[in-house]
Amino acid sequence: MSQNVFVTGTNSGFGRLITLTLAKKGHTVFATMRDITGRNAAAAEELTKAGEGRVHVVEMAATDDASVNKAVATALEKAGHLDVVVNNAGYAALGLEETLTSEDLLRQYDVNVVGPHRVLRAALPSMRARGKGLVVQISSALGRLVFPVMGAYGSSKFALEALSEAYRYELKATGVELTIVQPGAFPTEFGQKLAVGGEQERAQGYGPFANAVEMMGKSFEKMFSGDNVPSPQLVADAVLTLVEASAGSRPARVVVDPLQGQAAEGLNKAHAEVQKHLLAGMGMGHLAD
Repeated sequence: MSQNVFVTGTNSGFGRLITLTLAKKGHTVFATMRDITGRNAAAAEELTKAGEGRVHVVEMAATDDASVNKAVATALEKAGHLDVVVNNAGYAALGLEETLTSEDLLRQYDVNVVGPHRVLRAALPSMRARGKGLVVQISSALGRLVFPVMGAYGSSKFALEALSEAYRYELKATGVELTIVQPGAFPTEFGQKLAVGGEQERAQGYGPFANAVEMMGKSFEKMFSGDNVPSPQLVADAVLTLVEASAGSRPARVVVDPLQGQAAEGLNKAHAEVQKHLLAGMGMGHLAD
């Protein structure tokens, strides 16, 4: 059965693959991106053509309330309703944490945490009114694990995890489901969206670790140089599976990480047990997964 799906951050990477994968399976996708008549004009045109009539590219800046509200309203006007929202838009601010300015950190959270919140505030009223729907939050394995020079990005994903889980509990009575997808490291254009801390001169006081960003980059290059490089299509396929799953069968979290997935899965399992006991002790055990 064809569904109406709203996907953010679709000009490249996971968002583009998710959009095309859903469209090829017959779903109608409202694919958002910024600057569709300028910088992303080629990406918007390519996505529209590849979607063969099932992809509608919509202008949206995840950091702007009015832009988000307009994009969701446009999708609702064209489709009548939304069955699924996929919050995928995001980027990573890298660097020794001291090199990140207050503005660097605020923007990281604005895009990766407040952005998805804006989208849900715009989309959920219509979904709740219908008593059904699905929200897919694209988080990261770094919403569970911690690496140096990725503290800003990782902490934004930790925040998204907490916000999303609270949403999942609160939405249970409405019929709207929410699942968090935790991708590991994949070779996508995401690397082109990296931002380095605005005060790199502070790194000089860290001795050999001043080049930590470069060290991390080489680690990822090595990770993706072998014969078993993970395909980002795995993430799109995981989202498709969630979209087409029957209501009530979707898990709280899905790890998509062929390289290091066991670590996040172990933490998810332990977390679920702790939450189960915590919620039960507060008289809300029915919310636990």
